[in-house]
Amino acid sequence: RGGGTTTTGMALPREGGIVLDLNRMARIEEIDEDAMAVTMQAGITVYRMIKFIEKRGWKIPLKPKFGSGVSMAGWASFNGVGAGGSLYGRVTDMLLGLEVVLPTGEIVTTGSASFKGAKPFCRYQGTGPDLTGLFLNTFGTMGVITGMTVRVYRKPEAEGFIGYGFETAEDAQEGIRILTEANISYGINLYDEEMCRIAGLPIPAPWVVHKFAEGWKEEVDFRVRKGRELLEKAGIGEERPKAIPFWYGVEGMSSRLIPPMRTACVGGFHPLGITAAVFHAYNRVGEEHNLKRGMVWWVINNYANIFPIYVYNEETELDIMIKAAHDLRAEWSDLGCTPDFPGPNPDITDRIVPEYLAFYTKVKKTLDPN
Repeated sequence: RGGGTTTTGMALPREGGIVLDLNRMARIEEIDEDAMAVTMQAGITVYRMIKFIEKRGWKIPLKPKFGSGVSMAGWASFNGVGAGGSLYGRVTDMLLGLEVVLPTGEIVTTGSASFKGAKPFCRYQGTGPDLTGLFLNTFGTMGVITGMTVRVYRKPEAEGFIGYGFETAEDAQEGIRILTEANISYGINLYDEEMCRIAGLPIPAPWVVHKFAEGWKEEVDFRVRKGRELLEKAGIGEERPKAIPFWYGVEGMSSRLIPPMRTACVGGFHPLGITAAVFHAYNRVGEEHNLKRGMVWWVINNYANIFPIYVYNEETELDIMIKAAHDLRAEWSDLGCTPDFPGPNPDITDRIVPEYLAFYTKVKKTLDPN
C-alpha cells in the first residue's frame, strides 16, 4: 500500500493476505546535483518530494494530475502521467533506478547502481536488459519497490499556455494533431463541457484544448506564439484566454459531490488518430446508462491518456457504474485502445494476446515460485 489514494481498492486483501504499508518509508536519501538525481524511499509523497527539491531550485518533469497524497513509488508502480507528458513522457522516463524486494526476499537494485562503484545516475547501461521496466505497472506483483532514484531538472525561467475552444471532437482532434506534430509543447491537455458542469466552472466551449510551454522566456514566448499561429492558420477553434487549465485531472471533483455521489475513472491509452471516436464512445456509454460525466485527456509523446469520469450514486448505482465501465472498455478495445491499468477488472484479460499473457505468467512464476 502506497499513499492509499487509489480509486480501485487494489490494496484491499479481498481474498485474504497481507498488506504492506510503506508510508513510514518516507526519507529522502540524497540529492546529487551533479547527476541531477534524487534518491528516496518508496513512501515519500509526491508533494513532499516536490517541495524538497523546489527549495533547492529543482523540479520533476511532470506536474502530477492527482492529489498530493500519492507516494512516489505508487506513482512509479502505476507508471503514471501528468502535465508535461507531451515533452517528458511518463514516470518511466524520469526513473534512473529502483530498489526492489522480490517475492522470495532478495533485494535488488536496477539501473547504473547495479554496477560496483557506480551511483544511480542512469537507467540504461551495458550490463544486461532494462530490469527497471519489469516492476513498472505491475502493482507489487513482481516485487515491492522500496526505493527509487529520479531525474530532476532546474526550474524553468518562465511558463506559458494558450487555451482554444472547439465545437466538435473532430476539430479538437485536428488541433491536437497540429500541436503535437509541431513538437513545441511541454504539455497538451483537453477537457469537455461536461467536466465544467460537474466542477461548477464556466463553460468556454464544448471541447477545450490547452497547450503549455516552459523554459527560457524567449523560448516560451516563441512556443506560445507559434502554437497560436498554427491553430489560426488551420482555421479551427477560437482562443479562449480565460479557460481554466485542468492541471490536476479530477482532483477535487469528488469533494464537490455530496455522498453517496461518487466519481469513477475509466482510463486508457490510444493513438491520437482515434481521439474523436474515443470521445464519442465515452459520451454514448454515459448517455446509455444515464450517468453524468466529464473528460480530462493528456498527450504523452505521440499518444494519449484518456481520463474520463462517470458520476454515480454508490448506494443505488454501483452495478450500473460497473456495467458502464465494462461497456466502455469493450468499445475502446475494439477501437484500438489499451487499458490505463488492470485493477480489479477481469473483463480485460481476454483482450490480452495469449502468447504475451503466457510469457508474463512465466516471468512471474520465475520470480515467485510460490
